[in-house]
Amino acid sequence: ASTIEVQKVSVTVTKDQQYYVNDRKVSRAMLEGELKSLLSGRAGSVILHIDKAVPTEHLVYVAGIATSLNAKVVIATKPGK
Repeated sequence: ASTIEVQKVSVTVTKDQQYYVNDRKVSRAMLEGELKSLLSGRAGSVILHIDKAVPTEHLVYVAGIATSLNAKVVIATKPGK
């Protein structure tokens, strides 16, 4: 049996629309290059942490990049109170 290692990359978009990849701040323009570098052809998942105040277009932008890199997209949510 063989094992496949899946690369997990966390992308956070804050309510003031700042982007973070694995807790490191990046510009929107640098996001795609950063994800390409981290995923580098391996099977991977991009876990999105997006503030509820952020317009949907930012979610779609990040998900589109992840999909183009053949990564699965997981949207992380916070439990309700």
